[in-house]
This record gives sequence, C-alpha cells and structure tokens, in this order.
Amino acid sequence: MTTALAILGLAIGLVVVAWLGTRMLRSGDMSSSGAADMFANFIDVFDPSRARADRDLAEEKHKGEVAPSPDPLDTPLVVDLRRGRATVRRGVRHR
Repeated sequence: MTTALAILGLAIGLVVVAWLGTRMLRSGDMSSSGAADMFANFIDVFDPSRARADRDLAEEKHKGEVAPSPDPLDTPLVVDLRRGRATVRRGVRHR
C-alpha cells in the first residue's frame, strides 16, 4: 500500500512539474528566459552536430563583406614593370 501511494505521489508530482515547466517555457515574460536557455542547451549534449550547425547558421547572419567595394572616385594603383624594376604609383583619375 505504501509503495502504491509513493508511486501515485511521484506520478502526480511529475505531471505537475511537467505542466509548470511547459507553462514557464511558453510564457513570454522575462523571468523564464534563464530556464529556457538552460533547457535549450540540452541539444549540445544529445545532438552536438545539430548544435554546431545551428551556431554556424547564426554566425552567417552576422557576416559582412571582407573588403569594402572601391569608391568610384578613388584613383587606381598602376604597377609599372618596365625598366627592370617594379614601380607602383597612383593612376590618373578619369572623369
């Protein structure tokens, strides 16, 4: 009889904890954000390749261009390889 009551109490407690946890994760208030982050990190343990892919996709959003495009008013550099030496000078700006 004691074992049956203990199992029943554990089952009721598990249902209450699951209901409260689901309610806490679905609510939009700021008090549950820490718990949501804690549960979101379980994917790192159980599926590390997907977690790595998710991090890579998140980094793609923050990518920028490696070098900015040249300004049309910039003068180009001219490399002169004649006369046995290399000379780099600013070219003439064409308008």
